Amino acid sequence: MLFTQLPEDVLYHILSHLDQRSLSRLSQVCKSLNRFVNRDAVWRKIAKGCLNSGITWNGTDIYPNIPLKVRVKTAQNWYNGVCKRWILLKWKTKLLPWLQLDEDVLYLSQAAKIGAYPLYHDSRRLQRNPLEIFSGHKGDVCRFVLTDSHLISGGSDGRIMVHSRRSDLSLGLMGHSQEVNCLDSKNGLIVSGSRDQTARIWTLTSSSPLATIPMFDRVWSVAISPTQRI
Repeated sequence: MLFTQLPEDVLYHILSHLDQRSLSRLSQVCKSLNRFVNRDAVWRKIAKGCLNSGITWNGTDIYPNIPLKVRVKTAQNWYNGVCKRWILLKWKTKLLPWLQLDEDVLYLSQAAKIGAYPLYHDSRRLQRNPLEIFSGHKGDVCRFVLTDSHLISGGSDGRIMVHSRRSDLSLGLMGHSQEVNCLDSKNGLIVSGSRDQTARIWTLTSSSPLATIPMFDRVWSVAISPTQRI
């Protein structure tokens, strides 16, 4: 009997005793083994012990669209300091950008604007020309968040910009007197924090805050819990 003809549960048990390097070498033996070894179930045990592989302590997979083998390799490279270095984008002015990867598009803040840069599928490198530009701030973008329907940004001008990702509509929210350092958004709600020592609650369509929460110092971080509590 060939190794690949063993029952799948037996194969899973055998492969569970192999480390990352051994699994990678085994996947190079033949096409049938490559297909089997590349299954997420084979890598789940290793992934659970890796840093930021997307497998939580209770076994939940929070990045199901990315193969576990790829995530394990990335986590190991991160841990060991192994990386390929190249310049994604370069500016003459020294800026501290905020960035977020959404599937195959990298959203990157550049001064008062946010660009959406697609990735090449083969090399995974960044395309130089942005797919879309989001603007509206009169100062640098301090923070932005992505939802399924909107891109929401906070700037050093104290303004919050709500951009629709499905149309050209944009809305500016005014209320903070100083820069907006942090943002979060879930289910149509926006929470913002500012250097003006307040946190404010908004909706995606409101022109003024629903509530203002005074703080004793600058607000650097806010988050909305799944139960819709700040």
